[in-house]
Amino acid sequence: MRESRIGLWIALGLVVGGTLLLLMNLNGFGEQEAAARVALFAMGGAVFLGVFAQDRRRWWAAIPGCALVGIALAALVDPVAGGWGGLAFLGTIGVGFALVYLSDRDQWWALIPAGALLTVGMVSALPEEWRGGTLFLGLAATFAVVALAAPPAGGRMSWAWFPATALAVLGALRLTGVDDLAGLLWPVALIVVGLFLLLRYLARRRI
Repeated sequence: MRESRIGLWIALGLVVGGTLLLLMNLNGFGEQEAAARVALFAMGGAVFLGVFAQDRRRWWAAIPGCALVGIALAALVDPVAGGWGGLAFLGTIGVGFALVYLSDRDQWWALIPAGALLTVGMVSALPEEWRGGTLFLGLAATFAVVALAAPPAGGRMSWAWFPATALAVLGALRLTGVDDLAGLLWPVALIVVGLFLLLRYLARRRI
């Protein structure tokens, strides 16, 4: 039953999409061709998202589905607010990766492109002076979410705290305008981490 519904979604998408393409090639939309292109992308995205909604095991369908919807949204947003077109496109793709994780918690890797795309999309809409710091902080938040999102199979992803912390420090330095200190802080940070790992190794050897 589920397979037949997925086939129905695909069949309807092909029929409607083919009809729109034919009319566009025949100049059947005239001045409304741009709107027809938006509708075509949105419909293509709806088909993929319909496949994903019918069977969550087909998580891959959420990515092209959201990408096509993102193209349609960007085309609608750009003429009104050009600075937000990138956020509409990249952010929607990021939502697609987030749906992958929500459909299967074992797919924790999807959190990284989800957060990265949402961050880059948000940065594209900000003034130039805010972009660098916001980019680092957004990526730091992404890895923090990965660290907190323990996979159902068990285990820990505490490794994600290391890039999260480093990126957060870089973001804070960039936003406060003292990023020149990074040339001094990075060597010190490496020494501290190295000493910590060395002391932990020696402590385990004693046990």
